[in-house]
Amino acid sequence: MISLSYPTRLLCAILAYLAAYVVVSNVAWVLRKPLSGRLGEVIEWARLWGRRLWLGDVARTAYYLLGPYWVLRQGWASPLDLGLADLDWIRGLGIAVALGLSSAALLWLLWRQYTRQIEERPPMPQALRAQPPWGSALALREAILLESGWALIRSPFLLLAGPYFGVYAALALVFLAGWLNARTRYELAEPGLREGIILTAQLAVMTATLYVFTHNLWLCIALHFALRLLVLRIVGQGMQRLPVADQQPAA
Repeated sequence: MISLSYPTRLLCAILAYLAAYVVVSNVAWVLRKPLSGRLGEVIEWARLWGRRLWLGDVARTAYYLLGPYWVLRQGWASPLDLGLADLDWIRGLGIAVALGLSSAALLWLLWRQYTRQIEERPPMPQALRAQPPWGSALALREAILLESGWALIRSPFLLLAGPYFGVYAALALVFLAGWLNARTRYELAEPGLREGIILTAQLAVMTATLYVFTHNLWLCIALHFALRLLVLRIVGQGMQRLPVADQQPAA
């Protein structure tokens, strides 16, 4: 039996983790339209009860949180690999604040420009959901899920390519997996939906850069949450100028 090295075993786990995302997301996209026959009835029944029981959210949460937990539990990665241990909080906080302020200024300029043209565009569903009272909780959940998954994906590349190139190699793989998702490609072509993907890509780059200097997953989550909420609130304020009928999320 072939014995794989620690980095190779971890890399294989990550590739399987991403492959599961690509396969399941594309199968779900293919099955989004009603089908005829017995199979179609079963799928519609599963879709109906899935919405009622929030099974989509449960499955997504399990993917992003249980995946890293399982890899840690198996000993295929260490807390240090995921940015959970050996943390320099004093230095890290200073870098996070500096990068956070500069990133917030850049995003504010970019998305303020977007809001000036918002009346000519369909509304952004994420911005509608980010309004009080639950908007902050939803933004925090998104930050925790995505950053947990990204931390797991980058872990083998830190060992194989180093703390700098490894982070950005993992980021490139995340972007590739997203592009292989048919739903992502569809939403990139749809005004109102593409903005959510663009925002997530921007935050992925900014938090990856923070990780290069701090190796701290908690700070990445905090920065992701703060910047996501900032942008969604900026866009939400712009949408308040729209007529109520035009503020409905796209189907």
